[in-house]
Amino acid sequence: MVTLRSLRSASSLGVILLLGACAVAPKPIQPAEHVERARADYGTLFGNQPPVVGPLTAHEAIARALKYNYDHQLALTEAALQERQFDVAVLNMLPRLAASAGYVGRNNESASSSLSVITRRQSLEPSTSQEQHRRTGDLTFSWNLLDFGVGYFQARQQADRALIAVERRRRVVNNIVKEVRSAYWRAGTAQRLLPKIDPLMKEAERALAANAQIEDQALAPVMQTLEYRKNLLQVISQLRRLRSDLSVAKAQLAALINVPPTTEFTVEEPPALPSFPRTLSVDVPTLELMGLAQRPELREEAYQERVDRNNLYKEITRLMPGLSILGSLNYDSNSYLVNNLWAEAGVRATLNLVNLLSAPQVIDAAEAQIEVARTRRLALSVAVLTQVNVSYQQYVRSVETYDTALEIARVEGRISKAANDGGLAQAEPEFERIRRGLSSVAAELDRDRAFTELQTSLGNLYTAVGLDPVPASVETEDLSKLVVVVKDALDHLDKGQLPRLEGAPDSPAPAVPTAAAEPARKATKPEGEPVS
Repeated sequence: MVTLRSLRSASSLGVILLLGACAVAPKPIQPAEHVERARADYGTLFGNQPPVVGPLTAHEAIARALKYNYDHQLALTEAALQERQFDVAVLNMLPRLAASAGYVGRNNESASSSLSVITRRQSLEPSTSQEQHRRTGDLTFSWNLLDFGVGYFQARQQADRALIAVERRRRVVNNIVKEVRSAYWRAGTAQRLLPKIDPLMKEAERALAANAQIEDQALAPVMQTLEYRKNLLQVISQLRRLRSDLSVAKAQLAALINVPPTTEFTVEEPPALPSFPRTLSVDVPTLELMGLAQRPELREEAYQERVDRNNLYKEITRLMPGLSILGSLNYDSNSYLVNNLWAEAGVRATLNLVNLLSAPQVIDAAEAQIEVARTRRLALSVAVLTQVNVSYQQYVRSVETYDTALEIARVEGRISKAANDGGLAQAEPEFERIRRGLSSVAAELDRDRAFTELQTSLGNLYTAVGLDPVPASVETEDLSKLVVVVKDALDHLDKGQLPRLEGAPDSPAPAVPTAAAEPARKATKPEGEPVS
């Protein structure tokens, strides 16, 4: 009767739990909760950093990006996660030591009797050797050599994944530095030229309004008026396009250094003739070797090949017999036992025979994965060599473009000065003054754009080669110290002093020279020649 009642209670409890599980349904987040989360996230995004005080230097902009940019913080947290998972993988190789304790009770005696196999009569009256209520406990040690071998190779794989995360962080840092440098120079150009564009825009709009009155009153021939109006509209369109291009530069820089887009800040006024490296301390063949050795993407693939190779070793290990060493210390409060506390030890060997049948296919698949990783690395190596040569050629061309734009800007400046000094500016038509002002601003913009493209191409070259603009192990906790580290690192690169390839001989160079690099080197000016 008690058993039946217990079964009914257990069945009722099971039905309740089953119905409760079936009652679970998707519960969407309410709009008010999304708004509250958005407000909290906005405060988190920009609330833990000091404001920008004074003109922002290029080194401080890069340091702020490395410290506060969430792409970099994500790369840091992913690297930390892989390191913690490596620690877990190492711990998984340890033996198992499990402790357990429990209580066992039943509503009647655990009794039994024996039956004679000869006479088929009961040979012993019902008896028990177990109490109705007892307590148990054990401490069990087990170590499986097969699990240890598999865990060893898994730990090696996780170690390589942690190194892959480091290389991904290097790639993120290199891209951030490249983008910040480019955005910084665009923001400096906008800061200097926007005040010149606005007066020209107002003057052109006044001239356009005056032209409309002349056309309405028929004070000039129709064709002359329409031609003049068309030219003014073209000038206004160019000015608006210039203003639009320049206006977004500071917002892009703000996003990279992780300050609110509406933040008002100024960048340090760049010099009229900024310096840059006209020649590098190494030749193109050395750049190619540096790219193949230092690019984060290629190092990732090299580590991934090791991960796949360890996977092959792991699959081979799974085919081995499993040898388990067992030991335990046990306790049972049953008073019928002669020994309530006892120890056990044993050894057990197991072999999954089905694994032997699938072994050839498993090993072939693991070897094919290694070959895929190797081929992918070689294909990426070809792309890296192409990027190194293309970025070098773009850098050489950008130097020539900047020299040309700089000379054009000088000529425009001399024309404006000659017109003002000779009194021609006041005598020439209004449209000519506007056009001349536009030409002067456009020449300055082309010069600054050419220098920005030069900086971008130089950053692309550093990225293609796999150089770290700042040390990969740099600490980002102290912003002021980070600014100093960034400045020292970039000053050497801006002088064309590339670091020596670690682990390479004194004169590293591939066996096949780059024929296309020689004309480009001849196109550059001698080292040390002034920019102006």
